[in-house]
Amino acid sequence: MLFRSLPVAFPLVMAVGGFLGLIGVRIPGVEIGIALSAIVLGLAVFRRAQPPVPVALGLVGLFAVFHGHAHGTELPPGDSGILYSLGFVIGTGLLHGCGIVLGLIDHVRWGKTLVQAAGFLIAVGGCGFLYRALA
Repeated sequence: MLFRSLPVAFPLVMAVGGFLGLIGVRIPGVEIGIALSAIVLGLAVFRRAQPPVPVALGLVGLFAVFHGHAHGTELPPGDSGILYSLGFVIGTGLLHGCGIVLGLIDHVRWGKTLVQAAGFLIAVGGCGFLYRALA
């Protein structure tokens, strides 16, 4: 259930956040929320965490709003909001597809280490982004 629901939930909720950004709804701390998403989700992958589905969906949904809002507020002037939104949602879906493929190697001996290393690097990148957001 969790494996199937998270990669679908994120882009769907992200589209809602994108819409909020497109129509000018202000959400405080967007960059901090994005940075925290990389830290929390990266550490979850690194630690091989398996939280209850409602907890995971709640966190993923919260973080998706921040990511979507950031995209929505960056619409270039004169561009189509619909096409722009489709682009960032499809792009995110493709990135999630890459993550799913990476997760499929988890059953081989070196795969677990590679997946955990990827999670760790994502968390470290999030720390760097958080530092820049707070500076």
